[in-house]
Amino acid sequence: MKSLSFSSRAVFIAAFALLVLAALGWGCWSLAAAQYQRKIDGWIDEDRTAGNRISFDKRKIFGFPRRITMRLVNLRWESADGIIFHTDAMDVSATPWNWGDFDVKFKNNGSVAAPIDSEGRALMLSSASGCAQVHLDSQGFWRKAKLSLTDSQIGLAPDYLFQAERLSASVSRPETPPKNHHEVGLTVAGEADNILLPKAMPSPFGDKAAKVSARMRVMGAVPDVRRSKAVDAWNKDSGIVEFDDFSVSWGVLDLTSQGTLGFDDDLQPEGAFAGTIAEPEKTMQALIDHGFIAMHDTSLLFSAMRLLAKPSPRGSKGMELPITIQLGGLFFGPIRIFTFPEIEWPVAPPVGK
Repeated sequence: MKSLSFSSRAVFIAAFALLVLAALGWGCWSLAAAQYQRKIDGWIDEDRTAGNRISFDKRKIFGFPRRITMRLVNLRWESADGIIFHTDAMDVSATPWNWGDFDVKFKNNGSVAAPIDSEGRALMLSSASGCAQVHLDSQGFWRKAKLSLTDSQIGLAPDYLFQAERLSASVSRPETPPKNHHEVGLTVAGEADNILLPKAMPSPFGDKAAKVSARMRVMGAVPDVRRSKAVDAWNKDSGIVEFDDFSVSWGVLDLTSQGTLGFDDDLQPEGAFAGTIAEPEKTMQALIDHGFIAMHDTSLLFSAMRLLAKPSPRGSKGMELPITIQLGGLFFGPIRIFTFPEIEWPVAPPVGK
């Protein structure tokens, strides 16, 4: 058998071919990276023209050969009406020449705050780190998004901020805006794990919930929830939120439910759900022990449970109960379990300067 041998000429040709291929690959990637930067710059210019403000300390592009990633350091985006997004660093990645699907990673803290009044209250979402996948249509408008966050806070700052070890959500909106309340304007699914409640919200089930999840559809054109006039117009047009599922695992409370939620004429929440509670007796006893149900109502409550409740239709342990939200309270059957503060709608949120 003859031993394999390579001439210096063959080695040179192979090395030259590899260099040519590498140069061609780098050239194609560089062209795509330049186009990617122009696309991002175009969106930034459009956003600034619309009255929003965008700033960052520096940026760089990397990811050769399979991806194009733009890292923005100390990114701050502020809308014309005062919504502020900030992150210490954000990587936005795409496959070359595919400018419709993006992967986003937030590093070293990210937050978005939407002020609702001039007293400093704001809808807040923040996270130590997270990632997202975003799909844009041909016009550059987002249609689908998935989000996953760790060590996050969500709620109404400064008093009603919930902390979650893990938070995930997916959101989608139709290609064609809804014409009426029979059509879906927004579809949302999400869940949160190990949620720590704010001190302003004492609970009979403890200060930490193991899991909360929901799947819901906002019917009709989605309003700006910070503006009472927008919510009122949506409400008068029969806008509601359809919950295909709302589930809670929180201390002794193990609840699964589905129903609808909307607003009354005073723009206070009202809704009706069919809920299944896995341990109804223990749940009611926790409410009684912590004073959420008056002692003189206990016999009425258990009588209502016997009359109105029925076994779980899915064959699992538990009891199905009618649940309503109205008049500033949550009701199991005819008994109000607890009350919640009235929503104080501002005339308009503060406008960004």
